[in-house]
Amino acid sequence: MHGYEYGIGYDTEACWRIFEFEIQYRDPSVERLGFHLEDEHNVVFTDSDYLDNVIDRPDVDKTMFTQWFKANEMYDSARQLTYSEFPSKWVWHKNISEWSPRKSGRSIGRIYYAHPGSGERFYLRMLLNVVKGPRTFEEIRTINNIIHPTFRAACYALGLLDDDKEWHEAIRQASLWATGKQLRELFTTILLFCEVSDPYNLWVSNWEILSDDILHRQRRILQYEELRLSNEQIQNYTLEEIENNMVRNGRSLKEFEMMPYPDMMRLRESNNRLIVEELNYDKLGEAEEHARIVQGLNTDQRNIYDEVRKSVTCNNGGFYFVYGHGGTGKTYLWKALITWIRSEGKIVLAVASSGIAALLLPGGRTAHSRFQIPIKVGDESTCSIKQGTHAAELMSKVSLIIWDEAPMAHRNCFEAVDRSLRDLLRFTDPTSLDKPFGGKTVVLGGDFQANTSSNT
Repeated sequence: MHGYEYGIGYDTEACWRIFEFEIQYRDPSVERLGFHLEDEHNVVFTDSDYLDNVIDRPDVDKTMFTQWFKANEMYDSARQLTYSEFPSKWVWHKNISEWSPRKSGRSIGRIYYAHPGSGERFYLRMLLNVVKGPRTFEEIRTINNIIHPTFRAACYALGLLDDDKEWHEAIRQASLWATGKQLRELFTTILLFCEVSDPYNLWVSNWEILSDDILHRQRRILQYEELRLSNEQIQNYTLEEIENNMVRNGRSLKEFEMMPYPDMMRLRESNNRLIVEELNYDKLGEAEEHARIVQGLNTDQRNIYDEVRKSVTCNNGGFYFVYGHGGTGKTYLWKALITWIRSEGKIVLAVASSGIAALLLPGGRTAHSRFQIPIKVGDESTCSIKQGTHAAELMSKVSLIIWDEAPMAHRNCFEAVDRSLRDLLRFTDPTSLDKPFGGKTVVLGGDFQANTSSNT
């Protein structure tokens, strides 16, 4: 058995070869045009080169792109061409890194591709096909004598970008039937695989649609039906979901210009139910109540109020005791301080030694419940709050502690709280170990004549 190789020839091909015509050829030649953002060009060197010598090379800043600027500066005729048109009249000499006027032949230029997700590099490439004769990067961004801050803004000024209407419509149409999770996945897909001109505007215009289920979801997670979230918090949760989708695709929101990024620290706090409960007050309503209460303070109450407020504002870690019989206005003073703190969006822990007294304080709790003071408290006892727990995180965020009916509690209770706060807060501020109650402003109040002890 023998193997043979056969080829089929036609008369036209035979004639072509007989007359020795070219079998293949390319015309015109194509010049590949590199480009880069300002000060982001590649520098090529070998392993044996010293970096100092590389930096000092006279041609280290010379690239095909930057030398185009130089040619535009030196020759008026060069300024009549765009970058892609430039090789038709000019020749690039790689050995000397210079452009020179073309004397013969012809060539066309093709600019290297830039993905729409590459940001400013993509918009720079778009401008290079339109703008003629720039001598600097700034001149590329100059449209009608207006210097735009970014290449993308310059593209908008030239009308090179669409208004993303189709992507806005896609999200709105999907919102009629899709879940919040599906809508966030759709938004991620649009950012990743579609040519969105203005991602920030797409987000601003549609964030309410994308976050429609966030409040319900957080109420379910925290098992707290009274939970209220501000628009900023809802946006933060939504951005976290979108960023997670991005990460699963090996990308990030940080790659998209002007797109907001989730505040991970605030998200962590928002997942702490204890902190959420203490911040879940209507700041406007608290401010109105505070303004009403402050007007009714007498001189002594006002002096105490001002002193405590100064300590909290300056973070001085003051320690005070307000003495007064029943009916002298201690609770009224507590309410003035509590409403002020909460109207500022800060945390105040209002506690009392007895359950009855705690009920009189807005959002009040017993001291044993709030600080987890042991029932049998001794000279060396500490509170049952462990480092790294939600309760420990709450203590670090507290601005003011008010402890009503303090004389009813044993001194060991205060020492246990003091010892625990010093220990918990020393991890964020080492000096807290040497400050009463870890440096938190604490106000005790009560009547020593009503000194029946309470351990519950």
